[in-house]
Amino acid sequence: MFYRTTLLSAIFIISLLSLKGQEYQAPQTRMPNNLIKDFIHTHIEYPESALNNKEEGTVLISFTVNKEGRVTDKEFVKSVSESIDSAALKLFNMILWEPAKYIGKPVDGTNEFKIKYSIKRYSSIVKKRGYDKIPLPFEPVSSSLTIYTVKELDKAPEALLDSTYKSAQEFITQNLVLPEAALKLNLIGYVKLRFVIEPNGLPSNLMVIEPLGGGCTEEAIRIVQLLKWFPGIKYQEAVRTCYNLSFKFDPADEIKSKVIPNQSNTGI
Repeated sequence: MFYRTTLLSAIFIISLLSLKGQEYQAPQTRMPNNLIKDFIHTHIEYPESALNNKEEGTVLISFTVNKEGRVTDKEFVKSVSESIDSAALKLFNMILWEPAKYIGKPVDGTNEFKIKYSIKRYSSIVKKRGYDKIPLPFEPVSSSLTIYTVKELDKAPEALLDSTYKSAQEFITQNLVLPEAALKLNLIGYVKLRFVIEPNGLPSNLMVIEPLGGGCTEEAIRIVQLLKWFPGIKYQEAVRTCYNLSFKFDPADEIKSKVIPNQSNTGI
């Protein structure tokens, strides 16, 4: 009887632990997991001193996200060098996080994030994206990580375009392609995206607010990743800006405008 009771108790405890594991979700990035790689490739910069010294390795950062979504207690679990660690932390600080959840409710939680620094891989990234050091469209740049809505700014962001296009709307109209799957399904609707325009004029933390099937969501994301911006200005400094775009997909509306800039006051 003793062994049977002990066995039943052990099974009960294991079941509870398994259930708890299913009910708990660690902090997650606000951008979808499949866009994290794109984010890193867009914004990563290899310190010049590290390149000269051929320093390589993976930086691993542990951190806590409180139930309000604020990151605290950052710590290097794996370090490479002072310059690479500093660059990795700068990149990490740009990321927005959803708090951990337990039984569907936000709670404090911990997680880890790694960034690999490989000179060969970085050379490939630079060749593909077309730049090494990220040029700043405006200086000075605010050192604050505060994200402003468009209405809070002294000057709103503007898309940086060549003379081929008169406006961001014209750029998107001419470059947005209705996916073949959406055309076959005769899909009509909107894709709504939200992202941060960083002080360097590049997008980050891209979030899908309203998806649409048939490859439309992926096409809208592709267009956002093509755009570069003159950043939002606050107190005569380039700052981080929350920006929203809604893309219209309609097979019968191919030659008309497919995007409506949405500069709502919705913060991130």
